[in-house]
Amino acid sequence: MANYNTKRSVKERIGAFFSKFSGFAKAAFVLVLAVLVVGLATIGTAQAPGRAFYAAKGAEVVFYLDYQNNKKLDKIYIDVGTIYAEAGSNQQLTFRRASTSNLSSPAWSATYLGNVKVGNIYSADGSGISSANYNWVKLYDLGENGNKLSTTYKLIKATFPCDMLVNEIIFLDEDGKVIPTYVDHTSLEGVVSNWKDFRDTFYANEHYGDGQSAHGGFFNVSSLVDAQKSLRTGSTVYSNFTQDEMYTLMQIDHILLGNFNAGGVFTANTDVGPLSVLLPLLGVLVFGRSPFGLRVVPVLFTAALVAAAYFLGKRLFKKDGFGLLSAALAAFGGMAIVVGRLGLGYSALAFFAVCAFGCMYRFLEEGIDGVHPVQSAASGILASGLCFSLAFVCDPKSVWLALPLLVMFVWGAVRRSRAHAAQMRAARREMSDRNANESSDEVMLANIAECEKHERALSAAYGYESRIVYLFFILSFIVAAALFSVLAALPYNYTYIKLYEADPASPTLGLFALVGRAIGDAFSVGNFTQYTAVNASGAFGWLIGYKGATLFSASAEGVYSALNVQANIAMTLTALVGLLFMASYSVLYLATGGSKGAYASEHAPRVFGLFALLALAVLASLLSFAFAGKVSAADGLVFQVFYFLFIPLLFYTCDLHDASKKKKILGMHLNVTGKVLFAVCIVYAVLFALSVPMYFNIPIAPLAAKICFGWTSLVNNGYYRV
Repeated sequence: MANYNTKRSVKERIGAFFSKFSGFAKAAFVLVLAVLVVGLATIGTAQAPGRAFYAAKGAEVVFYLDYQNNKKLDKIYIDVGTIYAEAGSNQQLTFRRASTSNLSSPAWSATYLGNVKVGNIYSADGSGISSANYNWVKLYDLGENGNKLSTTYKLIKATFPCDMLVNEIIFLDEDGKVIPTYVDHTSLEGVVSNWKDFRDTFYANEHYGDGQSAHGGFFNVSSLVDAQKSLRTGSTVYSNFTQDEMYTLMQIDHILLGNFNAGGVFTANTDVGPLSVLLPLLGVLVFGRSPFGLRVVPVLFTAALVAAAYFLGKRLFKKDGFGLLSAALAAFGGMAIVVGRLGLGYSALAFFAVCAFGCMYRFLEEGIDGVHPVQSAASGILASGLCFSLAFVCDPKSVWLALPLLVMFVWGAVRRSRAHAAQMRAARREMSDRNANESSDEVMLANIAECEKHERALSAAYGYESRIVYLFFILSFIVAAALFSVLAALPYNYTYIKLYEADPASPTLGLFALVGRAIGDAFSVGNFTQYTAVNASGAFGWLIGYKGATLFSASAEGVYSALNVQANIAMTLTALVGLLFMASYSVLYLATGGSKGAYASEHAPRVFGLFALLALAVLASLLSFAFAGKVSAADGLVFQVFYFLFIPLLFYTCDLHDASKKKKILGMHLNVTGKVLFAVCIVYAVLFALSVPMYFNIPIAPLAAKICFGWTSLVNNGYYRV
């Protein structure tokens, strides 16, 4: 019986804990969990290639194919990592064949297996294979012309046209099975004479020593065949990296390689801050250089962003329902569900930006708790500044986000000053009231002394709190931003030397100079892809969803398959209505006398304040990219989160002035404003469902794509608006 009572008490405690939360709060938790689970389930395979091999320009590598059951060679796949050449340039890989009939002097075929050009990230002229880096590329399909390679041709020699990192090469027979392969440099002795000693293709072959090859590489040549089960095929982002992600992967390689003196052109991720690469790097260190490994940390930040949007909406609009609406808009608005599931830093940047805004708004709203001044200042100002500094290190262009934060800080400081002045006046008034009815000079002097003592105590407390406030502001917004920038840049030291030193062999710039160059470089767009120009629309084009962005395209005849970034058009228009409505409301409020005018109400000052702050946040997020060059909708996640908050602000304002009776619909008591919001959310959900194929890169028929979501973009970018 005792155990039964104990179990009941545990259940009761659990029930009591969850009873503290409203239905909207529980729904928000389910939403965050759904975003996390769906994200993790759809970001891609965890299959990762093994270690990389550094092939210098002109390097030659010989493969010995151990054919099984007399099955012929049919296909050759390669996974190339970093290519030290200009982005967009083509590099032709050369594969020759020879039989084992004369091992002392094999006759390499005068004809290649085929002429294959591989573009570095993309092929600018279209003659090479685009999106080749870090993805599996089918170099040769010998069965297409019925000319599979005979089993007598056991030797394949690969020649590399420039310095590059090659992750893996796989040879498949006509049954699609991996042919056991053994590899050496151009000396055939290690391959032909000793190949039987190395049957296990997953064995790290120590025959080649410490990996220092005759070509100056840092990796063991057996790394080319150390993950023969890692082949991933498919034409969607589940099995392929986007071209934008390739810049992140290259930068990760640079960090892991350290002081690696490769020849050729050095390509790095220079459009963002160092933290945008270091965060995905954490996933790569755990799960390898796979789509899942690169994207897992951004997905975690996407789920956290949805949670942060809930708490921000709840704090701004004072209702759990509006918090849930804010979270749903952030989750299903069209940006987070796409770029938040890629190995990019957008979701982390948006999360830190929202947290910085919410924490500073807390300071504005609540001020400083006189009982616990340090704790309250830390949870408001210090937390806001630290989040802003992290956002800055994710992308220095986000420095514009300091605008609404600074306004809230000054606004909060002014309110504190006014509150302190009111306390001082109240103390003097209380003393004056006492002395007004007092005839004894001695008592009046005592009242004056007591008042002065109280004023000194108030001034001392206010001064102490003010010192905490300004100290935390300086530490978090200035010192932390500088410190985080330097600390995050430390793993980039060799990258920055390669990029910004006139002579990398004899560097002259100090760490701070290099970091300064990198921060300046992040204010322009230089990481070009085949989609950069067609996606570019300008930051202010996001306001009306002018043009969507295509990040990946694998369309074939009769099939449309692309990953598009496009804001939900219904949400975009509703937010625009909210922006215009609230702007008109605010202008009329101010023009007619403010709190004493015709449009004055008890709620008007608060509504006007919320509009002003959100307008500043939207303006700051636009200015972050307004002068950066070829930006696209993919850069607009921070903007979208703040812009879509005009939707709950619109309905919040209408709800405050709605005197209609509430009716129960689907278990909810709704007034006219609630009914309109419910109907609008249904429209949002329908448009989201129609856009799922482009949000998740699901191949569909072109006509279906045109009907479902092709009309949601106003301008055809050549890949989207089918």
